[in-house]
Amino acid sequence: MELSLTGTSGHGTPDEFANLSVVMITPDHITVDNGAIHGKSRYERGIDFRTYTAADQVPNATRIAEVWVTLKRNEAGHMGYNGVCAAEIYVNAEQKVGFKSMALLVNMMDRAVKGKIDLTHLQGDERQRLAAYMQELRPDLWDNASEDVKQALKEA
Repeated sequence: MELSLTGTSGHGTPDEFANLSVVMITPDHITVDNGAIHGKSRYERGIDFRTYTAADQVPNATRIAEVWVTLKRNEAGHMGYNGVCAAEIYVNAEQKVGFKSMALLVNMMDRAVKGKIDLTHLQGDERQRLAAYMQELRPDLWDNASEDVKQALKEA
């Protein structure tokens, strides 16, 4: 006898979440880490985010930008970058403590899923690094990205 605990034969994912990824930007590295979708990126695992209530309280913190990226098919039916929204976390890996605003992270994820672009939390050359990374990672997605995404990543 087989129990169907969900009442369905399979699990589905809403289309909005099927194409969600997170790009993590540190001072010396940039990578996709989809563990961040659930608060379990390689930078977050083992870190206590309950101790500090503000970023400036974390001693010797490394600032890490989390950029939520979504995809969407364009008019020609080709998949391209669509929503791009940034947030940030602060981590002291040695002391295993950090700070993150769950409200900011969730709101930016939601905005990206809705196809919005908000890169106000990127600093210095992070926008240019992100653009170069996204172009190199998947040139096809960059070629089919919305003009708004391309323009937002070109701005300094």
